[in-house]
Amino acid sequence: MPPPSTTLSPPGLGPDVLERRLLRERAARKAAEQLLNSKSLELYEASQRSSHAQRLLELALWASSESIWEWSAEHDLYVVRTFPDTDSPPAVRHGLLREFMGGLHPEDRDKARVSWQRHVAGATDVLEIAVRHRGDEGWRWLRIRGKVVEWGADRQAVRVVGTVKDITSHRDAEHSFRLMASAFASSRDAMTVLSETWQIIEANKAFQQLALAESYPIEGAPLSHYLELPAELLDEVGQRGYAQRESRFRTHRLDQIPVEVTLSRFVAGDGAASYLIATIRDITDRKQAASELERIAHFDALTQLPNRVSLQLELARRLQHISPEQSQAVLFLDLDGFKEVNDSLGHDAGDELLRTMARRLPTLLGPKDMLARWGGDEFVALLAIEGAAERAQEIAQLILSTLSQRMEIRGHGISVSGSIGIALAPHDGQDVETILRHADAAMYAAKHAGKNRCAAYHKAMTADALWRVTLLAQLRAAVEQDGLDFVLQPKFSARGTIVGAELLARWNTKQHGTISPSLFIPLAEQNGLAAPLGRLAIQKAAQYAATLAQNGHPIPVAVNISPLQVLDDQLASVLQEACRAHRIEPAQLELEVTESIFLQDSDTPVQRLMALREKGFPIAMDDFGTGYSSLGYLRRLPFDTIKIDRSFLVDVDQDEKSKRLLIGIVNLCSLLGVHTVAEGVETAEQFHLLQELGVVHYQGFFLARPMPLKGVLALLAVHSTMADSRVKPGMQRD
Repeated sequence: MPPPSTTLSPPGLGPDVLERRLLRERAARKAAEQLLNSKSLELYEASQRSSHAQRLLELALWASSESIWEWSAEHDLYVVRTFPDTDSPPAVRHGLLREFMGGLHPEDRDKARVSWQRHVAGATDVLEIAVRHRGDEGWRWLRIRGKVVEWGADRQAVRVVGTVKDITSHRDAEHSFRLMASAFASSRDAMTVLSETWQIIEANKAFQQLALAESYPIEGAPLSHYLELPAELLDEVGQRGYAQRESRFRTHRLDQIPVEVTLSRFVAGDGAASYLIATIRDITDRKQAASELERIAHFDALTQLPNRVSLQLELARRLQHISPEQSQAVLFLDLDGFKEVNDSLGHDAGDELLRTMARRLPTLLGPKDMLARWGGDEFVALLAIEGAAERAQEIAQLILSTLSQRMEIRGHGISVSGSIGIALAPHDGQDVETILRHADAAMYAAKHAGKNRCAAYHKAMTADALWRVTLLAQLRAAVEQDGLDFVLQPKFSARGTIVGAELLARWNTKQHGTISPSLFIPLAEQNGLAAPLGRLAIQKAAQYAATLAQNGHPIPVAVNISPLQVLDDQLASVLQEACRAHRIEPAQLELEVTESIFLQDSDTPVQRLMALREKGFPIAMDDFGTGYSSLGYLRRLPFDTIKIDRSFLVDVDQDEKSKRLLIGIVNLCSLLGVHTVAEGVETAEQFHLLQELGVVHYQGFFLARPMPLKGVLALLAVHSTMADSRVKPGMQRD
């Protein structure tokens, strides 16, 4: 064993050579370690960068709701990776491409196959299609993008990768946007989108047509250039974001058009800015119809004279300003012999006579005088306050002289006379009701004195007063002892079916014969009998309705309710008790009220009618057009039916203006959802014309006269066997 200090060397190598070799080996190992460390660090850093890039890609795909898919040609297999959230691994699903294609919507399937085949054949650089695919939630829109990343030797795609996204909500939003854009462009109402500074951003074709500006630029103009914008409208939009008002629209020709404008604020989809949309509707026709209806509400349709309400309002106005030293003369005129003209020549001749009087009589009056038609063959004249007392007799004699002149009516030479009553306010009465009642009493005195004369009211007119007192006593007994007769006049549909009936009171006396309802009903109302007479009528109507229902005809029976009854606190309980007693529903009792209820100073009648309707009683306005037919009340009151007065049917089949008036009323009622009943249908021509105009129900002598209950039952029995037949003239003439 050599000594410790001895160094062994390979044969042929000296110690120096061996040392240098060892140094080189150490240096090589160190260099290799450094290279390995460096490469390892690079690989690590690359791995980290790849993981980071992959993470960023996953986050981007998650944020955009995109999924990654890959298709391999080897097995026709596709794999989809979806990223549900930021922390979970991707969800993987796979399937065969042909199965996926089979699940496409039939309308999309061929298009998708062609696009795919062209791409994998190299005909297109990128695949991009939008298709509908049936999934668990039904049909969903998918946007599929992809690109071939590996080709085979035959230039056929081996591998395709890409992204897929559910775009159903986006497509729905696009469809909604296109729908709204189409609605905006196609709307018959003028519409415009505005900036917050009220500048027009976009306007549709209807706006351009309304402005007569189809060849003029509109965008950028202020809305105030075309539309009046009152301060209260702007304030309301500012506070509520919505407003609706009537305004005036200016065209490029500077015409003024009445419009209804609706303004609404909305926020853009990005929420960054708000805008306004204005809808502008031309209401010229509505305004004209309203104006015409307001006019006919205060003017008699037959004679075109002011009607009863206009007269009462004017008289009330004059009485408010009259001094004790002045006089307001009221002349109450009734035509003598008018009934004979009607009976012998027909209602058309009678109507022509009234129109002739309406043309002649105003020529006898001064510019401050007023002539009105009171109703039927009665007229009332108000003379100017200045010199009224002195002129009253003079004007009355002029009227009588004019009435006596012969006139040609439908080929017949006729003449009539008149009875005129004169009353002076404030001497003969200080309020409208009293002065008119006294003028009416004076007119009856003139008539009873032989007609064709005038009479001034005085308190000594006892004969007429005694007759009225006697009649009142008999009427009171008839009401208390159920001595009145009640008949029914049927109402018909356009097909001739009986759809209801109106209860009418009749009074036959031994001493005076038949008393007209136009006489005894006002007598009852003026002397405290309105309530008992009304209760009796309600009981009869309920009884008749029950009998009709028991015989298989549950049609409503209408009963007239006077303004005094409406004010009766017991009306609701009386109606409900009648329904309970006869076991009928409130809908079987229709309540007809006249327009005179609107003359009350309070809203009580309106409120009571609304309460009755809420209890189930249908409400009808009777004699529409002969009184205070205010459009405001038509809007406020819950009328189920409007009964058009017979005066609107005069010459309706011959006079175009009358027809237009009737069309306006029918159309307005239709817009308000209110049924119409035409009263006084007396000819086949009227009936067929009213059918064409859209009237819902009909009542009149042409269809059926008033008859006892048994007559209605018999008529209903006949109609039940003729349910599908049309109404024929003369079907009932009893």
